[in-house]
Order: sequence, then C-alpha cells, then structure tokens
Amino acid sequence: MRREINSVVHSHADEVVPFSISKATKLRPVWHAAGRCGYEIPVWDIADKFGDTNLLVQNGEQGDDLAQKLGSNRVVLMRGHGFAVAGESLIDAPWMSVYLPHNARMYMDALKLGEAKILSPGEIVEFQKIQSNSPAMQRAWEYWARRAGCET
Repeated sequence: MRREINSVVHSHADEVVPFSISKATKLRPVWHAAGRCGYEIPVWDIADKFGDTNLLVQNGEQGDDLAQKLGSNRVVLMRGHGFAVAGESLIDAPWMSVYLPHNARMYMDALKLGEAKILSPGEIVEFQKIQSNSPAMQRAWEYWARRAGCET
C-alpha cells in the first residue's frame, strides 16, 4: 500500500493508447510537464495473468495486479485500454492525466522526425521537486477548476 497516494485518475486518451499496444516503442517523457509522470511508464497487460478478457478491471484480483504493475511509478498504461495515474495530491493526478497525452503526442511527432531526446532521470527528479502547491501547478488547477465550473 502506498500511503502517499491521495488521488487517482483513469483515462482512455487516444494519444496514449498506441504506446500501450506498441511492442517497439515505450512511452517516455520528452516534455518538461510530463516529468511528473516519471522516467519509467510500465505497461500492464491484463492477459498476462488473466487470459482473454474484455480488458476491463472487473474485480479486486485484477485491480491488485494492476497496482502491482504500477509499483513505485506514478503512471501505468493498460494495454489496449488507457492508463491510470496515482498522485500525491488532488492536483497531482489531474496534472499528470492532462499532460501525459500532450507528451505522448509530442513524442509520437518527434519520432516521425527520427530519434527523440527523452528527459534525463536528473531532469525528471528536478521537475518532481516542484510541489503541488507551487504557483505553476496552482495556476493549472485554477484554470481546470474554472473550466469545470468550480471555484478554487
């Protein structure tokens, strides 16, 4: 159990799903805002343990297996389905779920041009030092809240 996790987001973002099914290319962070997602983004394949399914997590055993694949990471891709994000704060998980698809699109575009330079482990560590109460993350949160019709 990861006691630091206080928010979770699940998404089916079209930009991310191709990386959940590609055997040749792993999704890697290339954009600063995706540094929060971490250096390694594992892919969970429900078929590895449960055989042929509808690719939906439908019971605790499947959920536990997904959580095990997430491990100490912040994001896990779900083969042919989407991704799940585990955040330390209410702002943290939405941040990653918004910026991971942007990163996926940028990475895919860069790969069309040739080899892409991913963020270094050190760059990711530096970005992850930014707290969710930082001005940049607060501005993003306030923007998303206003768009959703909520007050911060």
